[in-house]
Formats: sequence, structure tokens, C-alpha cells
Amino acid sequence: MGSSTGARLAAAPMEIVGRFADASNATLLARLLDRDPRPLAVLRDALGRDVGIEDLDPVDLVVYKPRDGEQPLWDFPEGTLHRREVAAALVDRAMGADLVPDTVLRDDAPHGPGSVQRFVPHDMAQHYFTVREPALTGQDDLLRERLILLATFDLVIDNADRKGGHVLVEDGDGPLALRLRAVDHGVSFNVEPKHRTVIWDLASCALGPQAQAALDRLIVALDGVLGEQLAQLLDPAEVAMTRERAHALRAVGVLPEPVGPRPFPWPLL
Repeated sequence: MGSSTGARLAAAPMEIVGRFADASNATLLARLLDRDPRPLAVLRDALGRDVGIEDLDPVDLVVYKPRDGEQPLWDFPEGTLHRREVAAALVDRAMGADLVPDTVLRDDAPHGPGSVQRFVPHDMAQHYFTVREPALTGQDDLLRERLILLATFDLVIDNADRKGGHVLVEDGDGPLALRLRAVDHGVSFNVEPKHRTVIWDLASCALGPQAQAALDRLIVALDGVLGEQLAQLLDPAEVAMTRERAHALRAVGVLPEPVGPRPFPWPLL
């Protein structure tokens, strides 16, 4: 995580812009006010109409998930989903994957403690199912490597909800593979296997040099600063299981086949 971006997410004044209506937990679009301190009411008066998202600079937008907006789950400790979002971003950075947008824990947000993540401006029509084909047919080796890396990341954190719509293509130039972003990791890091994903297309694929190197970096980091950071966010048993999953996957060297009664999330998108 870039130190300047992380510091801004953690400290800049915030105001709520709106809510993502289709999210099961409270997921709010918010705006950082350090670059432009004018609140929405002032912007509305200046425009002479309601402010649309297209009127706001995406650099100032964040996704805020307050702890108090989390729906209780029988299989995850109450009030911990926002912490898992932050833990996932830390694991991503330790792997050198650059898939998860910068995410921080914040106590002084408008609706109390929660995770604050950089908003990803993206093409709403693009998701895992629209971008995967070149990787599966051998037409785009870089994309294939990135999707294997994403699958590796999800296995390590035991992501229980990798829907197709949780894979975004960030606006911008450059290869599609390098603009892939992964979001929504609140139901991860359980001590019980709960892995559910749409990325079973790559089952039985060898990890390859990129994913192997990412796991090597992660394993070293888990025995150092990353392990200490995760201990502030997760239960000790969850940190230990994360370490165990990383070692096991590195030793096997291939992505697993679907296992268990529910290997796919629902809905898929």
C-alpha cells in the first residue's frame, strides 16, 4: 500500500455520497474532502442541480464499510468483516499482487469504525466472465498469470465469496491484466475451509513463477511485520491458518479442484 495513499484514506475528512444498494452489508460511497473541502450541498448550489458521481473526481472517492452496518453471520465473529477487508489488502501487498485497492482501518469515519478503500473507477460491463476467455484459450499469457495469482490469493485468504462481479477492470491505459482489481473480502480468513469462487476454470493449473514468488514473499512476511499486523485484525488461529494455507499451496504447486458441498458463490455475478 502506498504510504501517501494510505495516510490520506486514514486521515482526510470524509462525507457520505451514497450507498451501494445491492450490497448485503452497508457499503457506502464517500468523498475525501482534503483536496476540495466544499461539501455536496455547496457543489449542488454551484451546479444548480443534484450532484452526480460523474461530477466528482474519482481520486477523491472511497468505499466505506462501517462495522455497525455488518449483518451478523453464524460462521464469522460479529463486527469483524471490515477488519478482514483490511487484512486482505495487507496480504495482497505482501504478495506483491497489486490486485486489492488500498484499504485502511479507520475509527473516526462518519458512521463509526470501518474499512475505507480506494474507489476503483471501472467499466461496469466488465467482470471476470467477460475478461477470462483469452486467458483460458492461451491468447493472453499475462492475463492467465494474473488470474492464477488472483486464485492463489483467494485460496490463501480462504475467500468465501469470489463472485464474478468482484473482479473489476480499472479505467486507464495498459494491458487489461494489469488493470484487474479484486474487491469485497469481508468473508475471508475463517479457520474452517469456506472457499467459494467462480475461478475454477483454472483448477489443476500449475501456479507458475509469478504465483510461486508471491507465495514465497508472503510466507516470509507472515513470520515478520505482516504477521504482527494481521494479529491486530484477526484471531490468532486465523493468522495461523493463513500461514498454513500459504505453505500448503506452495508445497503442492497447483490450483486445487473444487471441493466441498458449495464450491461456488451465489449469485455467481
